[in-house]
Amino acid sequence: MKREKRSLEQIPALLSSKVSLFIYLFLFFYLVVFAVLTMWIPLLKNLQPSARVQLILGNYTNVLSTLGASLAAGSGTLIHHSLSTLHKKT
Repeated sequence: MKREKRSLEQIPALLSSKVSLFIYLFLFFYLVVFAVLTMWIPLLKNLQPSARVQLILGNYTNVLSTLGASLAAGSGTLIHHSLSTLHKKT
């Protein structure tokens, strides 16, 4: 039981790690920002992400919601750790 609880407590830290945030930001820029730029700039039309690539890497909503969840998990973990430390001191 304690092992499961410890492993579940690690999930927010993993979601808010620098590697996870880099992956989500990369996917956001590639799938959203770069895709919009390729629609507006004709020279980039050949570099536009195909429908298959967009399907494999995830859709726009999932990327944005995952990024938001990661940031929220990270801030929640930080606040919880700060409160726990303060509680132990008092």
